[in-house]
Amino acid sequence: MIDWQVFLPAAVLMAMIPGANQLLGLRNAALIGARHALVGVAGRFTAFALLVALVVLGLGTVLAKSSVAFEILRWLGVAYLIWLGVTTLRNAGRGDSDPAERTAAVRPLTVARQEFLTALTNPKALLLFASFLPQFLPAAAPPATLIPLAAAYIAVEGAAALVYIAAGRCLSHADGRLRLPRRHLDRATGIGFLAFGGYLILARRP
Repeated sequence: MIDWQVFLPAAVLMAMIPGANQLLGLRNAALIGARHALVGVAGRFTAFALLVALVVLGLGTVLAKSSVAFEILRWLGVAYLIWLGVTTLRNAGRGDSDPAERTAAVRPLTVARQEFLTALTNPKALLLFASFLPQFLPAAAPPATLIPLAAAYIAVEGAAALVYIAAGRCLSHADGRLRLPRRHLDRATGIGFLAFGGYLILARRP
């Protein structure tokens, strides 16, 4: 049986730790509204569902044990996060137009794709399902047992995402105007992406 009393606090702590996806959710909520940010979260959870499927099929174990597979995925994640950071810094403050025009200029599919790729190229996300969650399962539990546990974690991650989205909305007025210059938000976000990329450079396979 799953020890829910131990799992849930650990899951809440894990989900609330700032990461690239949570930073994206906060920025999207501030710039283009909660609705677009929620679409982005849907893209993140699509990636999570795919990662869970990979783990159930046994590919998560391969990543956890194969240094080559881990390194390939790690450097893909590094490259993507650095690209996000550099692009955000380079375009800092641009497009600070009317809030309605700013929202209309961004397609929801683009937001979802960005969160999807950020989650999918992060080896820590796959190891979350391949190494962290199985610790709360009985020994020798069949792979499919992971599915309800992963679903519970994704629900916790969803609640944490709402907290970050709410924080992002606090950075803008009700009419969508930012409470701070956009260049400051963009610079902080860009530096955050670069920091997460740097952390991933230092990451090692457990």
